[in-house]
Amino acid sequence: MPLNKPTNCEYTRPVYGWPGLGMIYDFPLNEKSRTYLRLESLFSQIRDNLESDQPWAHIAFFKGLFDLQELLERGDLRADLIKDLERLSQRLSHWASLPDVDLEQIKQMQQESSQLSRSLLKSPRPGARLKEDRQLAAIRQRFSIPGGLCAFDVPQLHHWLGTPAIARHQQMQSWLADINLLMNSITLLLGLWRDSGAFSEQVASNGFFQDTAESAELIRIKLPANLSCYPTLSGHKNRFALRFLSTSEQLVGDVPFQLACC
Repeated sequence: MPLNKPTNCEYTRPVYGWPGLGMIYDFPLNEKSRTYLRLESLFSQIRDNLESDQPWAHIAFFKGLFDLQELLERGDLRADLIKDLERLSQRLSHWASLPDVDLEQIKQMQQESSQLSRSLLKSPRPGARLKEDRQLAAIRQRFSIPGGLCAFDVPQLHHWLGTPAIARHQQMQSWLADINLLMNSITLLLGLWRDSGAFSEQVASNGFFQDTAESAELIRIKLPANLSCYPTLSGHKNRFALRFLSTSEQLVGDVPFQLACC
């Protein structure tokens, strides 16, 4: 049963830190969840830079937006999301049959999931309007050139950066309107995936740990802040292996951590 859920479908940032104690690492177990996590990271970058009034932050906004466009052009993400939201609705129905659950919360999540699924089905392909935007198309190609953002390379971009911040914010919000539905769907899906997995105490012997994760999409690792190491994950199908690597010259011994399969 999920413990923490966004109060609505609006975009929320992923949690990377484990407040006061260390870090949380999310590892995908398949290509689809890998894409979702990458998109979530880009959403966070885009929103952070959108909130600034500084021109340099708005240049970084474009970088995140163009990276997002490239990911969206690689496959039919909308179809995968609709299927995952439908499976999520079935999981919520199962949770509703468990004892001591908040039925009102589950009902609200089911409504959000169903609404997002229906909206995705009726909507154009995410990113289609961005691709047709002339202003974005004119500057997108320059972002792949080292140092290609000088005023003589993209004068239209520098003209835009010189307009009032409020006008820039309005324009950026209009660009994001094409992907807000995508943002909200992935935010809800990843949030409930994360909340569905309970953390358990584990120890990696000499920095190594392996296990199975049947039907899981994500592996989550909580690592204490006082350890000078970080986790890496490899796996095939439902089996995975964790190896903790040192950030110093010292060898990694037994590593205590918490694990959740989501």
